Amino acid sequence: MRYQVTKLDHRHSHKASFNYMLEFSKSARVGTGVLDFDRSRRWMNQTWGWSQDVETRARLKLRKQDPSNTAVQEDDINRHWAYSVQYNDYRIYLNSDKELNWFVLAHPNESNS
Repeated sequence: MRYQVTKLDHRHSHKASFNYMLEFSKSARVGTGVLDFDRSRRWMNQTWGWSQDVETRARLKLRKQDPSNTAVQEDDINRHWAYSVQYNDYRIYLNSDKELNWFVLAHPNESNS
């Protein structure tokens, strides 16, 4: 599997909710980015449960903060991970070192070999 790990800082969107981003190639010549992304998402689902795309998750978090809102429950928002396929960028956002380390152990990065 090939992916790039980025530690998020003030330059990145979604820094308020996540510490890391996994990026998968969108070029067919560079590797199997879409397939690696899909396999990674399936692994995330099996490991930490289903999650929304990062934009939907952000909207749910805003609605959850509204005291008059009773529709969004705590369990509706996965605290471990989210994903994005916007603009054909295949990304997975991870909450902490714990999630990143488990993923890297399960899926060694061929890009680093």
